[in-house]
Amino acid sequence: MMQPTPRLGASSASLPSLSPEDLADELARLGYQGVEWRVADVGHLDPAHPWDARQNNRCTIAPTEAAVIRIQRHCQALGLQIIGLSPYLTVGDLEQASRLIDLAALAGQARLRLWAPNYGSERYAEAYGRMRRFLDQILPRAEAQGVQLVLEVHQRTICSSPSLAMRVAEHYPASSLGIIYDIGNLAIEGREDVQLSLDLMGPHLAHVQVKNVSYSPLGPGLGWQWDWCPPDEGVLPLAAMLKTLGASGFADWISIEDFSTTYGDLQKLSRNRDLVRHYLGLDSEPDLHSATRHTANEHCH
Repeated sequence: MMQPTPRLGASSASLPSLSPEDLADELARLGYQGVEWRVADVGHLDPAHPWDARQNNRCTIAPTEAAVIRIQRHCQALGLQIIGLSPYLTVGDLEQASRLIDLAALAGQARLRLWAPNYGSERYAEAYGRMRRFLDQILPRAEAQGVQLVLEVHQRTICSSPSLAMRVAEHYPASSLGIIYDIGNLAIEGREDVQLSLDLMGPHLAHVQVKNVSYSPLGPGLGWQWDWCPPDEGVLPLAAMLKTLGASGFADWISIEDFSTTYGDLQKLSRNRDLVRHYLGLDSEPDLHSATRHTANEHCH
């Protein structure tokens, strides 16, 4: 009996030069099976300026019923599944949370990404209490809509590691609250052994995001600064990490969220597909060094 293998998706947040429709078309052409959609206001987008993952991200879905229905239909026609919606939801904003849960239900009962509070302006106990109260308030609506909420392991939050995320998630059913295991974020803060993390999260592990980070020194006594880099060029041993993940029997989504700009967005899609499939032992070693390097903003469809 063959062991189940993970399904491959991509995060639109990391592909800012592509329109949502262009991304979906390209994912289907390249054999991806799913997509995570960045959800945010699109009224400020400016094609006269370079596309940028944070400030001017073209690959974004507006938080409206019309926009979500339109991209859901486009994905369905291509055979793509919407893995999740990735908004920037403030903990405590019940009105927006309800709206986003409803939108996730419209998107084929996609998962809804949450970030925990950061700890820059409050102590841990206060932030933890706010997160728990927020979840208690919004989970009934999500459960009624068949939407799983997913808490992303993210630097500078009170859930910066799998074990810290589990301090929140363990109080709720895994079917209601999962954890996005963002491997790349762990290079910045919160890295733990992969097998230990898998053991800790258990059924709360929802899907995995892949990216990598490089470091450069700031000066004596000042530490090192980080930056995004291609998945095979960073401090994380992604080949070994994904091998451990695959050996565990993980068969959910691996979503590539490569924010680096060494390669253009279209090139990242094909290159990273080959790279991750190789690391999972699904394909032979790809030829990753024959491609011409260029910046992400050269591909503006």
